[in-house]
Amino acid sequence: MSKFYVTETRVPVKDLESSTWKAVSIDAFTAAWSTEVNELPKFTTDYLHLVTGILLPIWKILPQHNSRVFRLQTSDGQKILGRVVNAQDIQSVAEQLGLKNKLLSPQELVSLVLNEGYSQQLPGGVTLRRSYIAAEPRIELVNAISLAERLLAAGCFTEIINWKKRVFIPVSDKAPAILAAVIEILG
Repeated sequence: MSKFYVTETRVPVKDLESSTWKAVSIDAFTAAWSTEVNELPKFTTDYLHLVTGILLPIWKILPQHNSRVFRLQTSDGQKILGRVVNAQDIQSVAEQLGLKNKLLSPQELVSLVLNEGYSQQLPGGVTLRRSYIAAEPRIELVNAISLAERLLAAGCFTEIINWKKRVFIPVSDKAPAILAAVIEILG
């Protein structure tokens, strides 16, 4: 889902004349605009988290900083009406709804960590988070070095960065399965 913001900037003619801007014909502008638009992808993917169902009884326990409501239709035709929940609020909303000790699924966690920078406290004091190493996103397990041997056997890997050993889950289609094994190890 794309967000479009309309803004307007006004510049006095005398400032415009003394700038590097220059007048162009409508045809030149149309050609340049069309070229730029054609280079854009036809579709983009965005992640949206909704609380759906009968919302009025629980409206007050949902985060108040974003009370946006969406009505959408899925690609298979299902129509959904729900209130947006930011990724960083998912765990607190789950707790408010009485789901205190419920973890999101490994697939959901991997998606949230990689796409939205979500972090999750896992059992045993280990934190799951996104880290950027050499400008590439990674799934890191913070405070897990004492379990490194067992985590390596589950599919994780370690790397020494700035003289400190760190534990990572490979960013691949196997990440959810490896994360499920990690959660099993952590108990």
